[in-house]
Parts: sequence; C-alpha cells; structure tokens
Amino acid sequence: MKRIFYPGGSVVTGSDLADAVLLYAEALCNRRQVDVVDIPVMGDEGCLLRAQFLIGSASQLMSVTAESLSPELIEPETTDFLHRKAQTGAMIPAAWTREESATVLLDDYDF
Repeated sequence: MKRIFYPGGSVVTGSDLADAVLLYAEALCNRRQVDVVDIPVMGDEGCLLRAQFLIGSASQLMSVTAESLSPELIEPETTDFLHRKAQTGAMIPAAWTREESATVLLDDYDF
C-alpha cells in the first residue's frame, strides 16, 4: 500500500495504483494537460472508498509506502487504464463544455 499526499491531505491506495497515478500525472505535466482520475482508496475506518484527483501540470503529488493491516488494494482495470493513458496521451473529452453548460442553464430557466 502507498499513501498519496496532495495539498491538504492524503489517501491510502494500492502500490500499483499510486504508481500509475504518479506516472500519468508526470505524462500530463510533460504535455501541459490535466485530467481527472478516479481510484479506490482506503477510508480511515478501513472501508473502501473512491477518490478523484485533478492531475497534470500543477500537480503536487507524492507517494510513500504505507503500513496497513488490510490486504493490498488492487484494481487492475484502473491501473492498466492509467498506464495506457500515460503512454498514448489519450485524453477522454469532458462530457460538457463551459458554453454547453451555460446554454443548458439558460434553456432550463426561460423567464
């Protein structure tokens, strides 16, 4: 397990997941891009939670090996997905743009 530190806090996740997040953050930084990643993390009480990180050129992440009584947290699909994105430079487009969201708001509330 590893603890990922970010400005304002930290989370514990599997070692491979933490390594994949940092590898992808480095790739995004080199391309001057950002993305949001979603990974499983261990909560304070040992429960499984999900965390989302905005990573990229301004990321300030660090991971450190963490002691844990829980078994290693693994999610091979997410780890592989992050490795592919780091290697290919593939960006998943946002579901909406700023212009589309403004239009939706105006259309939904016709006065």
